[in-house]
Amino acid sequence: MRMKSLLAAVVVAGLSIGTANAQILYGSLIGNVTDPTNAAIVDAKVTITERQTNQVREAATNESGLFSFQTLQPGAYDLKVVRDGFRMYTNTGVTVSINSVTRIDVGLQMGSVAETVQVTAAATLMQTDRSEVRSEITAEAFQNLPVAPGRNYQQLFKTLPGFRPPTNAHSVPTNPSRALTFNVNGASYAINNTKIDGASSIAPWLPHATAFVPTLEAIETVNVVTNSFDAEQGLAGGAAVNVQIRSGTNDMHVVLFAYNTNNNLKAKNFFLPAGQDKPKLVNNEFGGTVGGPIKKDKLFYFASYEGSPNREFASRFGSVPTPAMKLGDMSESPRIVYDPLTGNPDGSGRVAFPDNRIPANRISPITKKLVDLTPNPNQPGLSNNFFQGGSYVYDRHRVDSKVNYSASSKLTMFGRYSQMHYNMNNPQLFGALGGPEISGAGGNPGKANGDTYSFTGAATYVFTPTLIMDAYFGYTRMDTHVAQARLDKKLGTDFLGIPGTNGSRRFEGGWPQFDIDGYTPLGVPYNFMPYDRRDPQSQYVANFNWTKKSHEVRFGFDLYRTGMNHTQPEATGAFYGAQGGFAFTGGPTTVPSQSANNFNSYSAFLLGLPQRAGKITQVPDEYNTRSFQYSFYARDRWNVSRKLTLSYGLRWEYFPFPTRADRGLELYDQAANKMLICGIGNIPKNCGVEESKRKFAPRLGFAYRVNEGFVIRAGYGLTNDPFSLQRPFRTNYPVLLIQNLEGANAFQPYAPIAQGIPRAVVPDFGNGVVDIPPTFAVVTADKNFKRGYVQSWNFTIQKQLKWDFVGQAGYVATRSTNQMGYLDLNNGQVIGAGQAGRPFRQQFGRTAATTVVKPFGTTQYDSLQATLSRRLARGVGLNMAYTWSKVIGYVDNNDGGPAVSAIAYFDRNRNVRNYDRTHNVQISNIIELPFGKGQKFATTGAAAAVLGGWQANSILSFYSGTPFTIGSDGASLNLPGSTQTADQVKPSVEKFGAVGRGTPYFDVTAFAPVTAARFGNTGHNIIRGPGVTNWDFSIFRKFALTERFKLEFRAESFNFTNTPHFNNPGTNVSSFNPTITDPLRRFGGFGEITGTSGIGRDGIDERQFRLGLRLNF
Repeated sequence: MRMKSLLAAVVVAGLSIGTANAQILYGSLIGNVTDPTNAAIVDAKVTITERQTNQVREAATNESGLFSFQTLQPGAYDLKVVRDGFRMYTNTGVTVSINSVTRIDVGLQMGSVAETVQVTAAATLMQTDRSEVRSEITAEAFQNLPVAPGRNYQQLFKTLPGFRPPTNAHSVPTNPSRALTFNVNGASYAINNTKIDGASSIAPWLPHATAFVPTLEAIETVNVVTNSFDAEQGLAGGAAVNVQIRSGTNDMHVVLFAYNTNNNLKAKNFFLPAGQDKPKLVNNEFGGTVGGPIKKDKLFYFASYEGSPNREFASRFGSVPTPAMKLGDMSESPRIVYDPLTGNPDGSGRVAFPDNRIPANRISPITKKLVDLTPNPNQPGLSNNFFQGGSYVYDRHRVDSKVNYSASSKLTMFGRYSQMHYNMNNPQLFGALGGPEISGAGGNPGKANGDTYSFTGAATYVFTPTLIMDAYFGYTRMDTHVAQARLDKKLGTDFLGIPGTNGSRRFEGGWPQFDIDGYTPLGVPYNFMPYDRRDPQSQYVANFNWTKKSHEVRFGFDLYRTGMNHTQPEATGAFYGAQGGFAFTGGPTTVPSQSANNFNSYSAFLLGLPQRAGKITQVPDEYNTRSFQYSFYARDRWNVSRKLTLSYGLRWEYFPFPTRADRGLELYDQAANKMLICGIGNIPKNCGVEESKRKFAPRLGFAYRVNEGFVIRAGYGLTNDPFSLQRPFRTNYPVLLIQNLEGANAFQPYAPIAQGIPRAVVPDFGNGVVDIPPTFAVVTADKNFKRGYVQSWNFTIQKQLKWDFVGQAGYVATRSTNQMGYLDLNNGQVIGAGQAGRPFRQQFGRTAATTVVKPFGTTQYDSLQATLSRRLARGVGLNMAYTWSKVIGYVDNNDGGPAVSAIAYFDRNRNVRNYDRTHNVQISNIIELPFGKGQKFATTGAAAAVLGGWQANSILSFYSGTPFTIGSDGASLNLPGSTQTADQVKPSVEKFGAVGRGTPYFDVTAFAPVTAARFGNTGHNIIRGPGVTNWDFSIFRKFALTERFKLEFRAESFNFTNTPHFNNPGTNVSSFNPTITDPLRRFGGFGEITGTSGIGRDGIDERQFRLGLRLNF
């Protein structure tokens, strides 16, 4: 009965009270109490008092002299220890942080209790009792270090060891919070886990991005664990990030702030064309916070608001044909343009167009309409020869709020609510003709708006000093809507006259997509436009903490549910979206012995001969998916002695196969060439795909305290790959009818564009077994699906050094075994065979993508990670981090696929990964200049008034470049689904380091196109691009207006030295035209660096200043 009551209490707490994830959300305070002979003192009374809220907890030391306070709200505590025969001991300002253990060992002195030994605690960076690799970023860092416009806390992750510098991801509508993505310790970026006050905040559709990013001013601290996770921490294989929102206290505090940056405070971009003025930019970020008591010592509140209106005259380059090319004159091409109506089906025996000119009567009247709307170049060269600008608008408003309630000495609760609203307008490069968005920072073209909501409710109950329960409920929902211009017109069917493109519903309107190799797309630029998404997620967690002698046992469960409700005709393996689309390659106008170039592909466009075409028909107006994840864990942290702490635990996790709202998903039966509708007729709801219920994850570690200032730690942990199958199975036949149409081989077009795209027929579900047309793409999974796992381990030493510095160095490793990925089972398997080499074509006549989601390949990461840190004290704070690492694997991330799909050549995929950076050095500092009242110099008079109150802060970054692959046109390889690499024709490749058009970064003559039916002799990622040096710097000046009111002026600079951070160069050797003498046309982009990368700065790379005011009272 007692066990049933206990379990009932857990369930009730989890379902009714809400969210607060155990020690992940809270902290611990432990220590040993000894006498002058170093013997343990038993039954000493230990009392702690939270300084801001006056909450009190008490405990007694055990037979080992150990005291332990678990599940503490983070904050500053006063510690008091009393025992008859000894002087009272007090320690004020002891810091307790989330997901951490603070150790205070106490040596009592003989004497009367009336006598007091008082100590003022200094915040320590020593990690004495836990074995994971962890870091903490405090409000002190967020409010002082330069954080670029957008003021995203994730930007400071670059200062931590093991992190790939965070980068911007996706468009504003897809990622409205502008969350950054990052690979940690070589793991996939899709298996990080971010929690806000305990509630998971992972974007269900894009799990590598967080759903909500709190305002910087609202954050108290961010705890980051990257290796050897505690058993309590699940669903994370890279980084477990825990964000704590600030709470109110007994004192009222108000902060008001305003920041501005504009084009007058920004340098010119390195590649801005000559004669062009800096484009308009106005970015304001303003708001405030307020926190205080509602009822002293009982009820507290905190709230923050930040508005971020952004106005920008954005610009971008595109590639368009020359006026001569638009008329069919390809005489400038060093490669021959062949007539596709001549010769053999394999491309041989073709006859060249006389003088490389296409007769006017051969130009398609359909593509001629597009040619007439295509602008002429306004910049020199054959690539990036068109420059255009337009007005970009992005507004964002964020609110964070929190209420804490101390109901009694046993029960505490809190609730948090956050919301973000955004709207965006991003014009298209070619205006009425569409094309990509003007602002790369905004992403998707058109107009967008949406809201994100996030809530946490949590409670902690102290049954006894040795038995504590905490529980929480969390809920987050992302709503977003985006549409490109001219959706109300059926431009594909009514204007161009292409059958089968537009449909009857609004989201099927507008331009089709036209991709021409070597040129910027026309029409709708992406196959996923437009879209509407509503993605909710909820989480129920309950935990117990039981202390027995020297053991601190923790156990609990976690139920995590996510959903996706989408109107978006887009799917894995699909060529094109709701409006249809066409791809024009060089194959139809070349021969096997010649590598095609952009003249060949544009010739195919003029002739109206696409090599590929496609369309998606979405059957329901909205489709949905549902996913659940269950877990239970138990862990014991055993204080074996005053020097040694052992931690060991086990986590169980279960990932059922996702479902639709009203039935199961859909699955392709590889043996029968049928689609199974899960849950219809006699088909099981999971279609027979059984996820193992025996997914156990052991965790083990120790911390050995050699002495007070020297700790040795080691840990090991296994994490089941948390990547949800909900994402790849979001869309499938027959929810979406995905038509992929392509020529019989790389040299044959699919059909003349005037033939259009056949209308799809919606099938009847019948008994749950459905026939599938051979040109319709599908997604499937193996019925014996086995989820992969991530192992991580570390061996670390940490030492307290002079002048308050702490040094740490460790070996940190990760192995991702059977990492999830996408593999098209119907990709070509025979070099040179083209479509005929597709396995399912031979068996069933299938030519469309047949994507299996499965674990394959292993990613290996090894590193040396070192830090040297000093908390801000006496006006100086410093942090230095260095990572020396290497990551090798088959695919970069869980949501990607291999470059080579042919099984016989699969090992070509194993190489250094795209995000690998060998060296990463980060140096950050906060320095209060030693002048003015209360400082060392110029303490009085005019000198104090002028020189006092200044503060300088900076982040200095150095990291290696990323690797890239030299590619070649794949027509001669003729192996669908596998990318071609170039031949290296020189024994070594010289790096020139040049940038700009006409001046290659490396010796381009070291490579040659491949014109035979074989792979090139080079592998993948054989050259590294430019490294990065960046200095962000700020200076503050504080003014004491009154005793309570303090004003601060801030001047911040990002990329202070205006050092360009160059992109990698162009990599397609087939674009190189060595016979052209004009250097601006000769290279065709190959080897040329033509852009910069604003890493983590939403597309801005050049130096940028920001001015701000901050008022505190």
